[in-house]
Amino acid sequence: MKTAALLVGLLLAGTTGCAAQPNIRVMVEGTGTTDQLTYTFPGEQERTLRNPDMPFERMGARNGRVMIRLEGVKGELTCKIIINGREVRSATSNEGAALTCDHSMAV
Repeated sequence: MKTAALLVGLLLAGTTGCAAQPNIRVMVEGTGTTDQLTYTFPGEQERTLRNPDMPFERMGARNGRVMIRLEGVKGELTCKIIINGREVRSATSNEGAALTCDHSMAV
């Protein structure tokens, strides 16, 4: 009986604890180029890169708003936000158009 109570207690403790931080990946792929790439992870400063190398990929691990924006796109590029292995947002550019992917997670 003590073993069953201990197992139930461990199961309850595991389900009521803090949720694990997400594994977040932002990426840009394709055959095009961009003049400017700006990205933000929750709790971090916005970062801007000029004429970044493609493909581009960065990782983070906090709940909140994730954003990636490209300006001055030439050719075809696709931005993606992947959380815990699941693609939650994707967009593909048109020549010269700005391209944005963003996603908000509960804090």
